[in-house]
Amino acid sequence: MKLKYAVIALAALCASVQANTQQERLDKLNGKALGRVIYRGVTLIDGTAAAPRAHMALIVKDDRIEAVLPATQLTAQQAEGARVVDASGQYVLPGLIDSHVHYATNPDRPYAEAELKRNIYGGVTGVRDMAGDARELAGLSRDALLNRIPSPDVFYASLVAGPSFFKDPRTVVAALGTQPGTVPWLYAVDDKTELPLAVAQARGTGATGMKIYANLPGTLVRKLIAEAKAQHFPVWTHMQVYPASPYDSLGATSVSHVCMIARHVREAGKSAYGHSGEPSYEGLNAEDPGIQRYIAALAKSGTIMDATLSVYKSDGPHCHIGLAGDITRAMHKAGIKIIAGTDTDNTGEDPFPVVDHELEKLVKYAGFTPQEAIIAATANAAEALGKQREFGTLEVGKYANMVFLRQDPLQDIANLRSVVLTVKRGHEFARADYKFVPLPVHED
Repeated sequence: MKLKYAVIALAALCASVQANTQQERLDKLNGKALGRVIYRGVTLIDGTAAAPRAHMALIVKDDRIEAVLPATQLTAQQAEGARVVDASGQYVLPGLIDSHVHYATNPDRPYAEAELKRNIYGGVTGVRDMAGDARELAGLSRDALLNRIPSPDVFYASLVAGPSFFKDPRTVVAALGTQPGTVPWLYAVDDKTELPLAVAQARGTGATGMKIYANLPGTLVRKLIAEAKAQHFPVWTHMQVYPASPYDSLGATSVSHVCMIARHVREAGKSAYGHSGEPSYEGLNAEDPGIQRYIAALAKSGTIMDATLSVYKSDGPHCHIGLAGDITRAMHKAGIKIIAGTDTDNTGEDPFPVVDHELEKLVKYAGFTPQEAIIAATANAAEALGKQREFGTLEVGKYANMVFLRQDPLQDIANLRSVVLTVKRGHEFARADYKFVPLPVHED
């Protein structure tokens, strides 16, 4: 009888060892970080409105945060078998998220990889790509997820628009080999479209959300938003889709481009997408009754604002940065959540991410505190992706996505450039290992 039990126990042990070996193999194939690391002595800025906490320790188990506690409370049992990193004098905050990029409007893998590499070594652990060739984006997303390239995680959109929009040359390039308007990532919709199928197709590309872009009536925009919500799929739109009004986009997960409300006020009859013929904004500010009315409606809807201050300049015929900042300030004051999207390429000679400039503009032109700007690029950005339970704040159980700085970003938002180390899902990217070279020339 004892021999029988011994054989059973041995068989169970062998099965357990085999299962563990198989799990390790799968973890390696998945690019999962393995092991325990303790980052000790750091000042914690957790991505919420809470005050920073000095002399803290973060324990990371594999790809998740296992514990956050005062460094003085670390026990010998917690430290056993762990690699301990002395982060004394440093500041840690959640990894940044650029909520509006375009890496495959004109697919260019070398350029995209160079830009993504600059991002990850500069403290960016996630990007939201707002429509392009989903075939290229799926490959980038997969390689980033499996840690095969140094890159933030890539979350991307599938785009829907009115049939007339797909004459745009950008759509031809983003659908090479196919017909724009007929593929799931660039799909033409009208009043005859089966909307549940259109949303399901968008999801099937591997996209994180659906982008509503241009040349659609308000009734159809509202139906698309409702269907995406019914399928629990984030829906991101231009604030104004044309001929739909900004009010038709209310209820989307997020809307983009803060100055679209200024154009709507000055050019309410505009019926089709396009940048030409922009009206004068002279004398306009956020106190305008038309802008105030929209801000109140946006606040009530719960929709997040992707302000994209980086696209607005200080001069020229277009909406200027002063007005864009003024409207963003008013939205923020009204309780609207703002995210930090850039929608612009950084210069090839700058060794730091373009989202750093967006955060500086939120502080300079929209009156954000540095802490509020950080929340825009972390907690709020994760919510826009529908990923707030996974990252965006530094909490137990969430992914270990974080950036360590030498200098306090709450004193000066420019201190985001004092990056020492980026951690993405437990993988470390030390700034000292980054050998910056100017990025390749790229044309969208």
